[in-house]
Amino acid sequence: MNREPKGRGATANPAWVLFRDWCEAAGLSALPATADTIAAFVAEVPAAPATRAKRLQIIRRVHRHTGHPLALPDPTPALPWREGEGWLDLTQTLARCPTAGWPAGLAGRRDAYLAVLAGTCRLTRETARQVGVADITQGPDGAWAICGIPVERTPEPAGCPACALTRWLTVLVLWEERGRASVRSLLAGHRTTGTHACREASGHRGLPPGTVLLPGIDKHGWLTDWEPVSARTVSAILAHRQDASRAPLPEFTAGRDPDREVAEDYQRASLDELAGILEALDTQAAQALKASDAAIEETLAMLGRIGDH
Repeated sequence: MNREPKGRGATANPAWVLFRDWCEAAGLSALPATADTIAAFVAEVPAAPATRAKRLQIIRRVHRHTGHPLALPDPTPALPWREGEGWLDLTQTLARCPTAGWPAGLAGRRDAYLAVLAGTCRLTRETARQVGVADITQGPDGAWAICGIPVERTPEPAGCPACALTRWLTVLVLWEERGRASVRSLLAGHRTTGTHACREASGHRGLPPGTVLLPGIDKHGWLTDWEPVSARTVSAILAHRQDASRAPLPEFTAGRDPDREVAEDYQRASLDELAGILEALDTQAAQALKASDAAIEETLAMLGRIGDH
C-alpha cells in the first residue's frame, strides 16, 4: 500500500498525481518508486525537456518528504547548440556571420562569439551568459581557452573559432578605449584579409572585470551592456545563425556600406543647405545695406533742403 506524504501539498501537484495514476494503471508502486519505474514513466509519458525535469523534481520531492530519498541524477541541461539536418555546423555558422559593415558586422561578431561558446565549449544558455573576462585566457603560444576549454583553430580564418573570439574581444576593447564611433569606423571600413586574427593578443585583460561579454545590440549599433542578453535571446540568435535554409548575406565591400552612404549623403546635403543659407543671408545683407545707404542719402538731402530755408 502506498503511503502518502503529509504537509506541504506535495501530492496535490499535477506532476505527482499524473505519476501516481500512471503507476496504479501499470500495477507499479509509486511510493517508493524504483529507477526502472520512473524510467518507464518517462518513456511512456513523453514531455518537453523542461516539463520532464519538473516532473522528476516533484517525484523526488515527494519521496524525500516521506523518508524515501530517491537517488536520481539531476536532469542534464539542454544545450542550445543545434546539430543535424537543417542546421549549419560551427565552421559554416562562423563563416556566415558578417565581420564588416555597420551595424551588421557588430552583431555578426557578437553572434560568432556566442556560437563559439555554444558550439565549441558546449556551454548551456545560462553558463554562456555568465562568462566573464577572467574566464578567457590566451597562452604564450597564442592558444585561446574559455572556462578552461581550448578554443580550436581551423585552417580557414572565416570559420575559425579562435578568430571569432579574437574579433569580438577586439571590438569590446576598442569600444572601451575609444568609444562607439571608433568601432563603427573600424567595421565600416573593414576588409577581409584572409589571415588569422587569433594569433594576435586582443588586449581583453584590460577590460573591466564586470564587462558584459554578451550584450544586446539595438538597430543603431548601441550596446545594451548593463546585462547579458536573455536565455531566450541566446536560443533565438543561434537558431537564426545556424538555419541552413537562410540565404547567406551578400559579401560586404568596404566603402559600400548603405548606412555609411546615407550618412555621407546627409552630411553633403546639410553642407549644401548651409551654403545656400549663407548665400541668401549675404544677398539679404547686401540689399539691406543698399537700402540703408539710400535712406541715408535721402535723409542728408532732406536736411540740406531744410538748411537752405
